[in-house]
Amino acid sequence: MTAQILAHHAWHARLELGFVAQRTDSGANYTILKHRRHIGPLRVQKSFYPEQGRGECHAIMLHPPAGIAGGDALTVQVEVAQAAHALVTTVGAGKWYGSDGRQASQSIQLQVAESACLEWLPLEVMVFDYAQVSSQTQIELAMSASFIGWDLLVFGRQSRGETFTQGRYHNHIQIRQAGRLLLDDQLEILGSDRWFASLLGMAGHAVTGAMWAMPPLAYRDTAILDEQILQIRELISRMQMPLYITRLEHLLVARYLGDDARQAVDGFAGIRAKLRRLWFDLEECYPRIWRT
Repeated sequence: MTAQILAHHAWHARLELGFVAQRTDSGANYTILKHRRHIGPLRVQKSFYPEQGRGECHAIMLHPPAGIAGGDALTVQVEVAQAAHALVTTVGAGKWYGSDGRQASQSIQLQVAESACLEWLPLEVMVFDYAQVSSQTQIELAMSASFIGWDLLVFGRQSRGETFTQGRYHNHIQIRQAGRLLLDDQLEILGSDRWFASLLGMAGHAVTGAMWAMPPLAYRDTAILDEQILQIRELISRMQMPLYITRLEHLLVARYLGDDARQAVDGFAGIRAKLRRLWFDLEECYPRIWRT
């Protein structure tokens, strides 16, 4: 199978989103997308409020080229101000296209202020054969901030029987709270690397993902979190999915390893739904774009 390699004029795109909380006449918080700036083919058209009677703001990122090719550089910067609650997702699966040798890059910077919450829920990203990728994600949380987010990868186009035989994929994710490093996750992988077959790596699977969740201050007692992890493990058992969850101090970390991107999204969404009820007394409220 010949890899799809795109030679094109490189896109440089930037998207800035700023969410702030406003008070309603009843005294409740209502989040609005106050700052929205884009350069190039990356944008949010409007915000949504699908949660009846609540002020959580949903935003859907659009990238009309549908994928990132060699030479492209994307930057996403999201700031959630004090007491605001924002949810950001994508229209569909992302793609890192096969490259003519040029590197494609992505920088994601997420900042969440005191008593604020960000749900960062992008759909899966597919890494084509011959892709040359450098991706960095920096998540900065204030001390009382909460966060639910994930990162999902598919190596090769499964529908075509494609695997990642040539190319390079580098991903670096850091989570800090009040300046203190909580998680530093790096993946450096070359095409046909033995990591794909190793039992310590992908073990022959094509889909991998990580989910992170930081609770509000009221739920940071380790005994409470350990009890909630037991509830989530029971949920995972009922879903019968290859998901695993642990705790790094107050940060919950779940991982998926399998061959079904839809299953991975559904599994992480199930955990998210459970945590929303436990931490925020909110229903699951899937982003509407997932159901279209």
